[in-house]
Amino acid sequence: MSKDKRMDPMTGDTVETDGIYANESGQEITLKRGDEFPADPVLGRTTYELQGFADEAEIDHDQSELNPMRKRVDART
Repeated sequence: MSKDKRMDPMTGDTVETDGIYANESGQEITLKRGDEFPADPVLGRTTYELQGFADEAEIDHDQSELNPMRKRVDART
């Protein structure tokens, strides 16, 4: 039996912290404090889990930070 007593927010609850939230199906949504957690088009009422804070750096979907920097070639030599 889990001793974790915290409850994840559900559809219809009010957002308390600006952030990026994921629902049970894994879809992410950015919500601001005071917004209402929306229903999922497929699941209907669902729970949400905070994935990151909204003021963090933007998510790099193409993972460009993993690509090595190209060396600059000086054509004057």
